[in-house]
Amino acid sequence: MSRVELRGDLEAAVARALAGPVQAVTEQVAVAAAENAPEGRTWVTHADERVRPSHVAADAQTIPGNLRFQLPNMLYVRKGRGPDGRAVNAAGGWRIVPGAVDLARQPRDPALPIEQRINCRCRVVVDAGAVAAAVRPGAVRVVGTRVAGDVVVAFPRVAESEFPDPEDGGGGWMRAAARTVAARHR
Repeated sequence: MSRVELRGDLEAAVARALAGPVQAVTEQVAVAAAENAPEGRTWVTHADERVRPSHVAADAQTIPGNLRFQLPNMLYVRKGRGPDGRAVNAAGGWRIVPGAVDLARQPRDPALPIEQRINCRCRVVVDAGAVAAAVRPGAVRVVGTRVAGDVVVAFPRVAESEFPDPEDGGGGWMRAAARTVAARHR
């Protein structure tokens, strides 16, 4: 009768041996994700004294193309004095409301309140490869008997882009990349 003795660290050795193939799959998912990634869009103002405060705050905001820009809400504060006689707003005018936002697909979006869209001179600059350029395969990690690989996307609001509001649509691009690569390896 023969007797076989298995190494005590066999599972860990198998996990280490799988690190290379897992790294290859991780790189394939990163390539597929870059191919599926939405375009990048940037809000750009005229950068002069006529730009409203909320648009100044949104200037250079870069987002994935399947999301809406976030513009701070505005409130008109009248020129005048408070009950104590002190000037409430010496000049009067529009002020940003902290913590509240209006969502816009582009400047002058009809869904915006009138004070956000009328006479807006802002524009959107589209960069088709901006999100794709931010996709990177991470290093594979072997911890005990487990092997894990990551695909990292360093871009503003990218997680929200994967799972957008149903009204925005266009999500699931990273999930689609993982499914495509998984189908090749079945």
